[in-house]
Amino acid sequence: MTPAVRFFQLRFGQIRKAQAMMDPKHREPRSRTILRHTRQAIRDGRLRTLPFSERVSDRYLATVAPEDRVVPLKEEGATIESASSAKTKNGVYFDRLIRGVVKTFPVDLEDPWVEELPQPYRQHCESDLAARRGYAVVRDTLETDTPDMQMADLGVALREAGEATIALAPVFANGVDASDAPLIPAALREVADVLGAFVQIRRLLLKVATEEEAKKAAPDGSGNATRVRSRA
Repeated sequence: MTPAVRFFQLRFGQIRKAQAMMDPKHREPRSRTILRHTRQAIRDGRLRTLPFSERVSDRYLATVAPEDRVVPLKEEGATIESASSAKTKNGVYFDRLIRGVVKTFPVDLEDPWVEELPQPYRQHCESDLAARRGYAVVRDTLETDTPDMQMADLGVALREAGEATIALAPVFANGVDASDAPLIPAALREVADVLGAFVQIRRLLLKVATEEEAKKAAPDGSGNATRVRSRA
């Protein structure tokens, strides 16, 4: 068996698994989507429960007012002992959530949880959550103004294009017909991912282009005299 054939078989298995999870009759809850990506990051060795629980706890406690908190997370306090105790208790709570012992995933924990997932798991999770409502994820261009982040966005777009090609190849192999129905949900997901990735690239390019147009339109070249509406 050649490496290429082996890769295709592995990828085909992932497509069938995604297709099963996207059964239109039994759409997975948002909490299961989040935990699925979290568990995948753990299996891939990209996430450890205790450090992850500390980051999510810190973000939750920093962004949610005390009177609005419904998640039973402990603050670290002022002593080493209290900090250690809080980290341990919070870690146990997160571990129980991840393992499915605690069945109810708090809605208030969703944002800090997803924001602390490592890439690309965060992006894939956000894409799946947005796709539930028919949307694609596009970050604010203010977050992509460094060369490293811009190059990372390009890398994501190219990778998504490759994954979409792999997902679409068996669908189009002998023409698209009813026999391809089991593969189509996963293919649609990959197409949505690649569209979202390239919309991100397009928005960045338009941002730079419209800023340059504004500078050219201003008498002093500063861009202050004429306001140009973004086409993003």
